[in-house]
Amino acid sequence: MKILVCYPMKSLAKTYMPTSSELLVAESAEEFPRLARLYQPDATVVFSEMFTSPAWEWLPSVRTMLPADSPLIIVPLYRDEAIIAKVSEELGLERVYLLSAQLSQEEIRDNISIILGFMNERQKNEDQARSGQVFALMSFGASGITTFCINYPILLARQNPTKSIAVLDMNTEKPDLTRFFKLQQHQLSLFRPDLMDLQTAKRRNWRTACKQSVHLPNLYYAHAASRWRSAEVSNMIAAFRVQFDYVYVDWGYCFPESEAMQRLLYKADRNLLFVRADPFSIENAKEWLKQWREKGVHCEVLLSHQEPGQPFRIGEEIPVYGVVPHISSSRLMQSQRSRSVLIEELFPPKSYVSSLKELAKADHIEKSAVYN
Repeated sequence: MKILVCYPMKSLAKTYMPTSSELLVAESAEEFPRLARLYQPDATVVFSEMFTSPAWEWLPSVRTMLPADSPLIIVPLYRDEAIIAKVSEELGLERVYLLSAQLSQEEIRDNISIILGFMNERQKNEDQARSGQVFALMSFGASGITTFCINYPILLARQNPTKSIAVLDMNTEKPDLTRFFKLQQHQLSLFRPDLMDLQTAKRRNWRTACKQSVHLPNLYYAHAASRWRSAEVSNMIAAFRVQFDYVYVDWGYCFPESEAMQRLLYKADRNLLFVRADPFSIENAKEWLKQWREKGVHCEVLLSHQEPGQPFRIGEEIPVYGVVPHISSSRLMQSQRSRSVLIEELFPPKSYVSSLKELAKADHIEKSAVYN
């Protein structure tokens, strides 16, 4: 079968296609019409990121360039998925298959194989079954994610010495965890070519790319702040999930909602929104969680900066993952200046340590993986 693909990199386009297909690649939207007229492909796969014009302009134009009976498969960005579906339906375009924007690279290949009848050639990976569990950590800012990621994984590693834990700092705006643990020489962006293909990503030993804790050999850190593409995020999650039992991702600010952030939300096992225990933060969190719940994404709240005896009413419809108490600014500043970990200090804040231990007792934590 002769397939025409519109994708920016010819060398990588084949990783999305069935292995027995004959591939033609248009590396730009301008090159696509020429190849379509010249070769009249049996099937066509286009990535919506290739087109700068609105979908109601390029989609009907692309469909008319192709043989009427040949399938047109569209791989959309999150921002394009809904409008492409609407345009296709309203114009009555035939044989247009719109994939979900949530799919990983391997899932895209599998879906294309199903549509084009390559069922027997679908890739089957023995390690595809989940091993670790991925937690995505997000906030509106100043809600204690960095403090949590400095302390909690250490506690978790001590309590589970046979479990491997990865903590990834993906906060592009404030990579504080990178500064605290001096992760500048452990940047995952160096291995970006490996993340373009899932099989390559899984073959790499990611522990060697991370910084191993001196005192806890089962705990690893890495600087992963970069302008990732959504496919790279999918492959990173899949690879780390296989190689680690716990993977914690500190994404940081949940605005702007980039393609990569949306992919993380769909692919993580648990999404935790860190929210300060004040009325305004709680109300904003409710709206944010509601919006994502309507998109099919389940998120939970970790309520932070809770004052002793302070009541909070967040609503029965909002799932609460846990509550951590307020730590005074002077206490945190003292710890950061001395580069000490709160739970390892001689006189740690007891209420904070107790709250982390309660979280560690949760049933789900035994098989989790966390990115920071």
